[in-house]
Amino acid sequence: MTKLHTVLITGCLLALSPLASAETVNLTNSAEGANRDAGIAAVKKKLQDACTDRKGSPDTDSFEVVFDKTSDNPNVPKPYYVDGKMKCELPG
Repeated sequence: MTKLHTVLITGCLLALSPLASAETVNLTNSAEGANRDAGIAAVKKKLQDACTDRKGSPDTDSFEVVFDKTSDNPNVPKPYYVDGKMKCELPG
């Protein structure tokens, strides 16, 4: 075999490998909590669970709060609302 054939076959094998076809996606979700920390923890947990349910690995360092709001209604048991997003590495 020539060097060109070896390089082409190696490239094809790498292209077909599962790591080469892995996909990074952004997951978004929302949650409520009794306070800000509880709301953030709840949405982070939901995003991690959603990623692992898809057989992916969550990138917890990429987590960020997109939106948060506290309800003005004192009768709401979980007045803190949080939207968040996180990257998830899915297998190909």
